[in-house]
Amino acid sequence: MRRTVATLALAGAVALSLAACNSAPATKQAIQGPPPSSAAPSDNAYPTVTSDGAVDCGPGVNGLAVVALTTKGTDFCPTALAVTNAYGDARKAQPKGDIPVTVNNIRWVCGERQGTPNSYQECASQNESAEKVRLYS
Repeated sequence: MRRTVATLALAGAVALSLAACNSAPATKQAIQGPPPSSAAPSDNAYPTVTSDGAVDCGPGVNGLAVVALTTKGTDFCPTALAVTNAYGDARKAQPKGDIPVTVNNIRWVCGERQGTPNSYQECASQNESAEKVRLYS
C-alpha cells in the first residue's frame, strides 16, 4: 500500500509539473466529454495506466492529480474529471465533511480520506462500488 501511495504521489508531482504547460485540454475535455472518435490523437501524456492498474487522468481541480480506480480503463477519465470538478465546486460552499455530487445521473460521495502517510480526497460511486476517483497533491 505504501508503494502504491508513493507511486501515486510521484504521478501527482509529475502531473502538477505538466499542468502548468497543458491544463486547459483536460478541463475542456471534462466539460465537453470525450473527443469524437474521428479526432486526431492528442499530444497529452494522459490518460495513462499505472503499474497497479489505476488510471492517471492528469491534472484536475486546483491542479491536483486525478487518479481513477475503475474497471472501465482510460475511457473513464472524462467522467473522473467531471466528478472532481463538481466536487471542487461544491467544496467551495461546504469546506468540511463529505459532499454528495451527481454526474451523468450517478451519485458520488466525496471527501477527505486518511492515507498512509498522506491524506487524499476521494469520490466513490454510489452505483458501482468499484468506481472511485482520487485527488492527490
